[in-house]
Amino acid sequence: MKKTIYHGIRNIRVEDVADSAPGRGEVKVQIKYCGICGSDLHEYLHGPFPESPFGHEACGTIVAVGPGAEGYNTGDRVCTLVPGAYAEAVICPVERLLKIPDDMDWKRATVLEPLSGAAYAIDRGRVTPEDTVFIAGAGTVGLMLLLGLKAMGVQTVYMTDTLENRRQKALELGATDVWDPSAIKSPPRIKKLTGGRGVDVAIEAVGIEASLKDCLASARYQGTVIVQGIFTERALVHMLGFVTRETTMIGTNSIKPDLAMQWLATGTIRPESIITDIIPLTDIATRGFDVLAAKSKTAIKIVVEP
Repeated sequence: MKKTIYHGIRNIRVEDVADSAPGRGEVKVQIKYCGICGSDLHEYLHGPFPESPFGHEACGTIVAVGPGAEGYNTGDRVCTLVPGAYAEAVICPVERLLKIPDDMDWKRATVLEPLSGAAYAIDRGRVTPEDTVFIAGAGTVGLMLLLGLKAMGVQTVYMTDTLENRRQKALELGATDVWDPSAIKSPPRIKKLTGGRGVDVAIEAVGIEASLKDCLASARYQGTVIVQGIFTERALVHMLGFVTRETTMIGTNSIKPDLAMQWLATGTIRPESIITDIIPLTDIATRGFDVLAAKSKTAIKIVVEP
């Protein structure tokens, strides 16, 4: 079986590994697609996290069922919520499986996990349809947040990104206004757009100090800042404004698939539309991670097809 093995920073290789059978409470899933997540890119560029999620946005078909894996059968279509899915197949415990409808497009299934991450962040931040929202970052994380907000009826969503193709995609998906934060300072722009009030909710979806500061400075008095971006470096934040404006800041790092499925059921969003490239497993480094690391002017979501 072919599988991508992490050997170090910017050093991943597709290798032949021994095939394995599912144990008790496990199934074996033949992978259809596995999306390259921003957290995977961070690991590729900076090193693995303590509990590495490398290769976790996957979907496929169950091809073997271990003892005690109740409720699952060969042929079932599922999303696997475990790392290691940059491979032809993966072993997954049943508690980390998500069944998907027979008529769900595989591309849509591939982005169900990041959409579920957006669902968790929005739910935990208690965002309401009446809120005005600012999202710093229009990569996969930011665009999934935008789609979730639109599905729940949020009318006003401002976004930023330094890449033109991502700004255009955000506008295409329903953002109210989008700009380049390196050319236009976000806090003054937000204040102007909101009559000096600031947004009800600001969401950091990049993982860098500058965008976190933009969020904190753009939220209204007693507003909320949700942090979903993955930070690999420390952020130096002046806390006076945070204290005097009584800001609530929330970190999020989980998923809520049931809410994501509710959003999809509205029929108003197509999260699979952010997929720009589908590449073979053998090209995962050169046409996948290296392209994203170079801040491609065309790629947004790259999906691997083993």
